[in-house]
Amino acid sequence: MGTLHTLKTCRTAADAPVVVTPHGFACGDAFVAWQTVCEIRAWQCDHATDSEGYLAFTVGGHALAVGETRDGFAALEAAMIAAFPATAHWRDRVLAPPLERNETVLFRR
Repeated sequence: MGTLHTLKTCRTAADAPVVVTPHGFACGDAFVAWQTVCEIRAWQCDHATDSEGYLAFTVGGHALAVGETRDGFAALEAAMIAAFPATAHWRDRVLAPPLERNETVLFRR
């Protein structure tokens, strides 16, 4: 039997871009420092016409989820892989097979 975890998910304005800094990233009013990240999860969400990959960064019991269609996602992905090399192949683990959530934990400390 597994344990069910419920996290508070930070919501940001839908049009707030991701801005990467040397120490983490910001999205709207939320800032995530790399050294405070305790977990990174990834999954895909199927929309009517396509699928979208998501990354969620957990800090202190709160998670900030960012979809790949958000402005700045490519820079976030590159910075995440630089800070957490084990996350480099997240797309292989999440985006296939299609139409499945394929949620996985990429990093945990």
